[in-house]
Amino acid sequence: MEKRKLGKWFFLPAAGIVLFGVLLSGKMLRERQRAQRSTEPVKLSFYLRKRETTHIFEAIVEKFNQSQDEIQIHTVTVPNPDVDLKMRALNGEFPDIVEMIASSGESVRQYAQGGYLAALDDTGLLDRLMEGYEPYLTVNGAVYMIPLSVNFRGLFVNCDLLEEAGYEVPRSYEELHALLEKIKIRGEQAMVFPDKDVWTLHQGWDAVYTVAWGSRKEAYRMAADGTQKMCENESLAKSLELYLELRKFGQERSWETGYDEAVSVFAGGEAWMFLQGNWAYSAIKKQNPDIRLVFIPFPTFSGDKPQVFVKLDSILAVSSSCEHPEAAQTFLEYLLSEEVMKDYTEKTGAYSCIKGGNGDLSFAQEFIERLEKNEFVLEMMAVPDSVYEVRDQGLFRLILGQDDNYGIKEFLYELDEAIGLRNEEILDEVKGEQTQGKRF
Repeated sequence: MEKRKLGKWFFLPAAGIVLFGVLLSGKMLRERQRAQRSTEPVKLSFYLRKRETTHIFEAIVEKFNQSQDEIQIHTVTVPNPDVDLKMRALNGEFPDIVEMIASSGESVRQYAQGGYLAALDDTGLLDRLMEGYEPYLTVNGAVYMIPLSVNFRGLFVNCDLLEEAGYEVPRSYEELHALLEKIKIRGEQAMVFPDKDVWTLHQGWDAVYTVAWGSRKEAYRMAADGTQKMCENESLAKSLELYLELRKFGQERSWETGYDEAVSVFAGGEAWMFLQGNWAYSAIKKQNPDIRLVFIPFPTFSGDKPQVFVKLDSILAVSSSCEHPEAAQTFLEYLLSEEVMKDYTEKTGAYSCIKGGNGDLSFAQEFIERLEKNEFVLEMMAVPDSVYEVRDQGLFRLILGQDDNYGIKEFLYELDEAIGLRNEEILDEVKGEQTQGKRF
């Protein structure tokens, strides 16, 4: 009996010791887990939008991740970023850091106004901007985005092919047309067009129109307020004639050639010229690092000085739902540093919006000289997407040339109808740009 009592009382302290040990070990485990979490790096997502520069951003991210242990950035790329980002926003999965295209002004403003982006006014990041850009970035009194660079449209020319044939870079439209005829007589492809990707169509038209006639902002304004309809604008009609005329010097059935294939054709020396924007530079050099090329404004008629219009290109923003905004700011400070930005601009062929951020851009010397002298116009007007869709589909029909009843006049009539449906928004946009922006 006494033995059983002793065993009972002996068991209770022993059980208490075991329980204490379990509790102690649990506490130690939790402390170790907390310590481990405190040493684990903060993980942030970086959503990339522009496919031409994806490999450049990925290299920047890799160097940043290797330079420290506290923050790890992982890039996100998807086939259709415009639609995908909207879905992520609706599902509450907005990326921590996001790259957007500033020319898609309608969607950029929507994300800012919808509360998806964090204001950057108090971060100190705006101090890295060159003068003159901040007014264009303000939405409802705050700045939500940092532009990395501006883009400009023009004509890529293969210098090796020119020199081998004894030709020179054309300096006027007359010289360009004569050169195109010579190349055609040689039985070679003078130009390549990526018409299968309809988003490229207006860019070529922009390159032709702006150098001689200026910004289409006024054309949209006059069409929206009824001063002069698009179909009555002789400058638009003339620029379209020139733009379509160029296609007789390009490949047959150009609508079957996409952007990537066109880049390969030019980079491989199969075409002498490529009417595009400076953003194609990185893709061309990626495929052929040794290519010798020059990028010039589309040549104007003799005696005319080409105008230079630029648009904000890649912009970066931080999600308002980012759980680690300080870490996001640390990464952006790294990306906006002079060393990183010089490497970025040199590889992308873009002109920096960040102080001290320009690398070697000698391939586009004529543009750079004008930009450095502030002899350019920054265009920020965002036309509603529905108008853009009518424009792009209409340009595609013109290029197909399969409808005898659809020509330049009919195209401009369609554009007028689309503008009429959204005229108040267009006039508000023009008014907003006039109150914010200025000619550089």
